[in-house]
Amino acid sequence: MRLTNEWINGDCLKELKKMSDESVDLVITSPPYHNLRVYSNDPSDLSNCESYEEYYYLLGLVIAECQRVLKKGGKFVMQFEDYNYTLGRDNKMGQECLVGDINKIMLDNDFSLWTKAFWRKYSAQRAMLAQGNLYYRNMKARDTILAANVGYVFVYKKAGDCELIKASDITLEEWADWADGVWNISNSGIGHTTPFAEELVKRCIKLWSCPNDTVLDPFAGAGTVNKVAIECGRNAIGIELNKEFYDLAIEKRFNEWSDDVYESDDSIEKMKERFNAELIAGKEQSANAKAEKEEKKAMTDKKKELQSQIKAMEAELTALGLKKAEIKKIRDEAKENTID
Repeated sequence: MRLTNEWINGDCLKELKKMSDESVDLVITSPPYHNLRVYSNDPSDLSNCESYEEYYYLLGLVIAECQRVLKKGGKFVMQFEDYNYTLGRDNKMGQECLVGDINKIMLDNDFSLWTKAFWRKYSAQRAMLAQGNLYYRNMKARDTILAANVGYVFVYKKAGDCELIKASDITLEEWADWADGVWNISNSGIGHTTPFAEELVKRCIKLWSCPNDTVLDPFAGAGTVNKVAIECGRNAIGIELNKEFYDLAIEKRFNEWSDDVYESDDSIEKMKERFNAELIAGKEQSANAKAEKEEKKAMTDKKKELQSQIKAMEAELTALGLKKAEIKKIRDEAKENTID
């Protein structure tokens, strides 16, 4: 099977409307923030919104379209942060509470919070700590700022049930390393002011999708999700408004690939075949166990019935005046002909 890498330059809201319902297995994205960096002068660019209310409204429209194209039971991975210690473009400290607002948008669009992880950005935190004396010199009493740089990775599930298979392509070592949900990952990348860490994307793709699935990033930046999705054996759709970032991904990522990177194995079909075989074997084993249980029950019932008959016979013999020794002899002879 040959993988597809769709790399689209355009307004994600318009491009998403062109996509079919329930055509995507997983959405992974990190949206631009309001009041921080402006990536373009395009009025449809969320980073260029004049107010937080406008930003909130447009982000909600994008999430609603992602919900439509996502398959039932599919996961939506949202990576974001609350920049409550950052000076915004308006020279005001702090951001609105994105955690609560994004969660409300997701819930309003028929998603439920499935699980979450915390991304501890090693490189960013080291840089902040290296400037510790600057933070300390500017620190005022009762106004301390911590050098924390932790991103949220919230995983939402669309209502409904998706096709489940028993196996995945995650190794035991990967699961043991990722399962605690605190991920220490450097956030270095190519030519983007806020790079999406490839290791973080890899974990999300392997945890919440299967080989040959389709992964979408509506705010694709420099194409990290597309790159990692293809390398993990998934199809990729990335939409990026900024032409500079769009061209950068082609130059630094996709043009360097050989043709065989798009060749996928049939691991997903093998997993399904193995799962179906295990399911059939399990049903047969269950049927055999049920038959064996019923057989044992029938034997137990027969034994109880014969024991009851022996007791009744003993009572009749006692009533006829037979001695205990004679009754015992008759009982022992009867037991020899019953199930012990």
